Amino acid sequence: MSLQGVFLLDMFFRPPYDHQAILPLSWTRSSEIRPVYRDIPLPFSKLRWITQAEIPHDFSAAILHEDLALTYPDGYLFRGCPPELAGFFSQADCRTLRTGYEAVLSLDGSHLETRRVRNALSRGQRHGKVAEVVMNDQNRVRLASFRNETRHAGKPQLRHVFRDKPDHTCRCFVFSDDSDNWLAAMTISVRGRKEMHTELMLKHRHAPGDIMECLVAGIFRILKSEGAGELSLGEAPFLNLEPNRPDCRDELELFMIRLMTQFRHAYDHEGLFRFKNKFAPLWRPVMVCSSEAPSPLMLASLAMAMGYTDLLVHESIDMLRQLIVTDREYRSE
Repeated sequence: MSLQGVFLLDMFFRPPYDHQAILPLSWTRSSEIRPVYRDIPLPFSKLRWITQAEIPHDFSAAILHEDLALTYPDGYLFRGCPPELAGFFSQADCRTLRTGYEAVLSLDGSHLETRRVRNALSRGQRHGKVAEVVMNDQNRVRLASFRNETRHAGKPQLRHVFRDKPDHTCRCFVFSDDSDNWLAAMTISVRGRKEMHTELMLKHRHAPGDIMECLVAGIFRILKSEGAGELSLGEAPFLNLEPNRPDCRDELELFMIRLMTQFRHAYDHEGLFRFKNKFAPLWRPVMVCSSEAPSPLMLASLAMAMGYTDLLVHESIDMLRQLIVTDREYRSE
């Protein structure tokens, strides 16, 4: 069936969930007529990894699936897919693999009322205030400069996982002190009509504690006042939060979790989970969705493409260097 045929059929039969299905992480809704896909080749594969996309508001899951099949006849892959959309693609001709969970804050919820968050806000709010800054050229330069002042500056960075070069599709919020020095910054993309997604979370390496909690709380309140429905704090990968469910025992998923646990020195996914879990979020599964069945080679290719292997090598060498220094100091005593 042609894309036009799917569109016409979809106009007459469109399940309510289908039209407003939440998009994958870092994909946004657009007022344009045609979608815009940003993709890169996946190493050792003919598949194209669709890293980001701008999807028209009237594109349902059915239209999106058909358009992807026509655009990528040799196959495609995308990550960060929520359950609803993953379920539709699975019923079509795609395969999915859960890679983690995203922390979702309902803007009608009491996520700022947990004891840990209240304590953090009482300590951190005295250091400054939260405000939105316009994503013009000047502030893009300032944001790029601010990234060089964060704790992880100088290390290899994950690639194609976030909108790390914010454009007109993103909003930027900062926590600044009384002298307008940025202490923390977050960028937000519009994932749906009322769904917002966190892209970058940056904290100055000399910023006081509890600043990020204050920034999240400030953004939460601003978006709520605007009538938004939810704010996703993004994915906490390599987790199995539902180990007793029969559908949560995929061998490849469990293999991935066990393997990544051995590499926690390279990527602190457990620390990421602990920070986001302070807000008592809804943990929504996210999947890799592919036109081919996931495999260990596919996961390895994805890790290479996103720069995880570069980060692993860097952190492993750094850990080895520290062990050598420690051993020399021990022997000299």
